[in-house]
Amino acid sequence: MMRSVKSCLKLGGSYSQGGLRGLHTGCVVRQQAAIKSEYFGEEQMSMKKTAKRIIDEDINPYVDQWEEEGIYPAHTVFKKLGSAGLLGVNKPVEYGGMGLDFKFNIALNEELGHINCGAVPMSIAVQTDMATPALARFGSDQLKRTFLEPSVLGDMVACLGVSEPGGGSDVAANTTSAIRRGDDLIINGQKMWITNAFQADWM
Repeated sequence: MMRSVKSCLKLGGSYSQGGLRGLHTGCVVRQQAAIKSEYFGEEQMSMKKTAKRIIDEDINPYVDQWEEEGIYPAHTVFKKLGSAGLLGVNKPVEYGGMGLDFKFNIALNEELGHINCGAVPMSIAVQTDMATPALARFGSDQLKRTFLEPSVLGDMVACLGVSEPGGGSDVAANTTSAIRRGDDLIINGQKMWITNAFQADWM
């Protein structure tokens, strides 16, 4: 306990004979800021600053309007993010990504937490961390050129077709089937609650 008290005092907390005074959220925030400044390097902080500018200028001022309309302009927002390189932080450089390590991904997702709603950052996360990673790792060059590169650049919106009426997001409970017939795949099943579905260019 005393170690944390002393470290808090160094960060500007206060202590009195009557006990601890000032060990409140302000002290916790200062501790977190100190840890963050040690954890993220100059390059991560620069990327966070870029993301913050887009959030402050192109997303947060319109959140209330989008809530009222029941939809937000995903293609417009994604193009802003893609042009800044933020949709392909850890995706291959040859497909428009930045090829950076996972620490940059953490920094970006932390910054996305400053968006004043839950739906938009979830929509972005579906694009960056759900729909595209498997494509980046296992897709053929043709598939990556057709779907991954434009998604990284913000020219396409992706969605992930997992959730179903009977099993929710439990992948093991999925009943949708895909049967190959010649050069085609015949897909039968139902999907619900698919983030980005109404604006997605591919699933």
